[in-house]
Amino acid sequence: MAARIATGLLLAGVIILAPLEAVAADSDQPFVKHALVLSADATLAHFGPRLNDAGRGLQAWNLSARAAILPFGVTRFATLRGFADGALEVGLEPTFERFTSENQNFAGLGLAARYYLLHFRYGRWVPWIEAGIVPGGTDLRIGRVSNQTRLTGPFMARIEGAFGISYFMTGRAAIYAGLQGQHLSNAGLNGANRNYSLNTAESLVIGLSYFIY
Repeated sequence: MAARIATGLLLAGVIILAPLEAVAADSDQPFVKHALVLSADATLAHFGPRLNDAGRGLQAWNLSARAAILPFGVTRFATLRGFADGALEVGLEPTFERFTSENQNFAGLGLAARYYLLHFRYGRWVPWIEAGIVPGGTDLRIGRVSNQTRLTGPFMARIEGAFGISYFMTGRAAIYAGLQGQHLSNAGLNGANRNYSLNTAESLVIGLSYFIY
């Protein structure tokens, strides 16, 4: 239900926020070298039976912001017939995640990278893939040692991978949506028998990016 609501809001935004300037399909804008990208997004996640109330659709939500740069601009690969053409975005990302079914939290600062797949660009629509890692602190305490489900803080790292698509409302502003997978673990730093990681492939991310160039 939460995923349907978020998708509906995204589509409504596309309709309501009419384009203010043209975005040519064959233009490198806004993916120019050294452009800055400011982004903010929210993630809705379901982890399954590892968390309480497994029947609940929404078990966690996440808020992230990102300050990033396009270090190379558009990269083209002639030998691959352009299929890998794209633009790399890398930046710092503060993140807060609330595990609503546990009344517990995670917060940290990490590194994220997104690659825009420009060969598959269709007008204002640009697909992308993304990966990131955020080390941080948490009060999360779930599971039991006896059945190898124990995972605790205070240190934890959140690793994510995602794919999705951006819609450029203007030459500088885009809204985006995608599917995200999350992996959380403490790398054994809080005790080897308390490091049974938490994973989900059922996360929806929606957000907004603004390009400065």
